[in-house]
Amino acid sequence: MASAAWDPRGEALNALRTIAADPQYGAEALASAQMMTNLLKDMLPDAPREANVLITAAGAGVPTALQGYLAQGMDVGTATQLAAGTLADRTALTADACAWATSSLAAALLPPVAPSVGTSGTSPLAGSDHPTMAPVYGPAGTLVAGPALGRPAGVSFLAAGLAGAGALATVLACAFSIVHFYNSDGTYASSASLFSLSSHGAAWNWIGLVVAAVLSVVAGVLLIVSRTPWVRAGAAGVVMAFGLAVILIFAAYQFTLGPVSAGNGPAGAEKLGGFGGLLLVVAGVLGFVAAARGDRARGVAPLSAR
Repeated sequence: MASAAWDPRGEALNALRTIAADPQYGAEALASAQMMTNLLKDMLPDAPREANVLITAAGAGVPTALQGYLAQGMDVGTATQLAAGTLADRTALTADACAWATSSLAAALLPPVAPSVGTSGTSPLAGSDHPTMAPVYGPAGTLVAGPALGRPAGVSFLAAGLAGAGALATVLACAFSIVHFYNSDGTYASSASLFSLSSHGAAWNWIGLVVAAVLSVVAGVLLIVSRTPWVRAGAAGVVMAFGLAVILIFAAYQFTLGPVSAGNGPAGAEKLGGFGGLLLVVAGVLGFVAAARGDRARGVAPLSAR
């Protein structure tokens, strides 16, 4: 026979959130079996089954374990699964009881996600400017929906946009005139771009810059789509490194071409290239900021009974 659903009216979850939000108790109370016993006796008089499971989870150190996992940057779904497995190993609770208890405690430990007027039940999660959904529980207390999974926030989009703009400016700088050639009397003769400098190493003049631009765009996409902090930090580092390289290359053109008496001089594209490199550097800095602050709405993966 199927077991009854856990906390069908959400009373236990509300009690946990009330305890966590109370300055007198806070999250520390959730990790104390004695305090949970005293509090839940009064707060959940009609839900002794849920109260007993939560007290057992508190005594087994589930809240402390969850806080440790979350502090390490682990996503909530993985943290609850690990904590549920530990709770099942340490107690005689059923798998669905462990899943419900850890999910409820994780939801209580997260920042408040109370709906705002006109937001259709969504509100920002701390550390991100994207809306997240309040947790929803299904049969057997499994957490089936929660904060929006991996939605990138504004800083990530800005970093990716600047990376694309910097890459475009770099390619255009290769296509526009970068050197003027002068006659022996100092009059203008012709101009050339990096793409057209066939007599000075051909493709080697521009191929490195174009590759850097393309890879910067790829890294910018990773800043948006990746959920892994170290991948996003690595992408930010790649964009910044290419930006610095682009600036140095175009600065070399600026200061080594010319003067007119030598038969050539800078034509202006090197300034556009330097600006493109600067955009890439700024994109890399913003990418590091986004990765450091976890600038994505953390997700809660579906948690099935173990």
